[in-house]
Amino acid sequence: MSDLLSTLWQRADAKEPRFGSDEVAAWPDGAMSQFMGAGLIRQVENASSVVCDACAGEHVEDVTFVQSPAGTAVRAYIYCPEHGRVRVPLERLKQWEVNFDGLSGAIARAMDLAGNKEDIISGRIWFLGKATIAMRSRELFLARGLTWEDARGVLGASARLNAARSALVFAAGEVPPADIWNGDAPPVVALKTVAAFGETGFSVDREHLESLLSTRRKKTQSVPLVSFPTPTGTTWADMRLVITQGGLSIHVKGKHKKYTFQEAGFEERRRKDMPDRLWRLLKTFGMHGGVLPFTAVEEKTRTNLKQYVSDLRDRLAALIPGIEEESISYDKDERSYKTAFRICSEEALQFPTPEGVSWMDVSIFKHGDSGICIAVDATKKFATSDYADEDDDTSHRWTAAQYEGTVERTYDLRMLKLADDQDRPNRAGEALLAVLSGKGAVTRKADDKGMLELGGVLTNLMGMDGSPFRFDKNEKRWVALFDATNETTARR
Repeated sequence: MSDLLSTLWQRADAKEPRFGSDEVAAWPDGAMSQFMGAGLIRQVENASSVVCDACAGEHVEDVTFVQSPAGTAVRAYIYCPEHGRVRVPLERLKQWEVNFDGLSGAIARAMDLAGNKEDIISGRIWFLGKATIAMRSRELFLARGLTWEDARGVLGASARLNAARSALVFAAGEVPPADIWNGDAPPVVALKTVAAFGETGFSVDREHLESLLSTRRKKTQSVPLVSFPTPTGTTWADMRLVITQGGLSIHVKGKHKKYTFQEAGFEERRRKDMPDRLWRLLKTFGMHGGVLPFTAVEEKTRTNLKQYVSDLRDRLAALIPGIEEESISYDKDERSYKTAFRICSEEALQFPTPEGVSWMDVSIFKHGDSGICIAVDATKKFATSDYADEDDDTSHRWTAAQYEGTVERTYDLRMLKLADDQDRPNRAGEALLAVLSGKGAVTRKADDKGMLELGGVLTNLMGMDGSPFRFDKNEKRWVALFDATNETTARR
């Protein structure tokens, strides 16, 4: 089937990229319906002339339509010098053409491109979306007719293409000479070199595309083999990352994709099938709910933590293109790095519970529509260094410091494993919402599974001994030992 794609690429540069019924009839069984289903071709108006099949002359004749007597079906004829009037089956008049709008959509879907497809110059140039390829965030375009006489003018009139900081152009037909561009020529790749059509439909060989564009990649540098199809207008605050044992899931605005750590670009190049240090750093962010104080990383890592976080920002920008904001920020007051996106790990989430606190020091309350805020009043210990400002690159001198204050983190139910992938609370999640709604008390049986599971979740999260609840046998209700409320602005 991929060989048949070459027919499309050959026809792509024709002024009228059409296929007649006789030509389509020679295609393998099912090819036309599969191409139609993938949006690569579409049916157009019937032909007004056909090749005579009554003789060996292969002459082309105009079709004459006859409806006689009145009320009968229309019949089609051509005139043959040898055989006179020759009837033409109406099926022979059907035509199809390359559907470039459908092709542009097929490329965008096959590559999981971020953003929305746009027509730039009707019938000639399309914007497909964004992706990270060969270590660079690129804007991808589809173009046809790049070898036509008017190609230079068409390219010059394409402001969107000319304004792209790092463009990649797919040529549906032939690749043009470099001097056709008004300025520096962007990379141009013929679709025939990277596109295929198989059992799973239309595809683009991304690894081959990487190899075509990668001229300066270091052998030991890991880069994503995929990029997430980020919806237009997405911010990091819309993003949720879930770190699994061997990969990660990305959720945003109804889109959900799962990648292995290798696909996401977190493979150690010197040791295949092993995650690199940035994966371990991302995983640590996940275990701490997106807030990473210096004390949460190994001491040998702290000296280079600033560089590691910078590298992680670049890796995330490559994996999730199309977001201009910074994905990880530095909080000078907290002396911590914080993700602008929500992140959790399938391994146990860890609240940075200070030593010596009890459940009486803990507050849990709703934050916004879906957030759960946990705050602990205690003496907070942390490590500090000579560069309190992240932008200061002087040598490090780590010292201990402390102050009386509040340690606070905001999660959602899914991060706490109290909801499913659709954000529907499980029975432990429903129990927590009931506790908060009841301001710390809820009438349930002593063996209520939701309350028992919730107690285990909170105990593991906080790393504290003893249950966060007591059961009042007289009142037959559960009572929280922590301060609990349903008010979104509540604080101790």
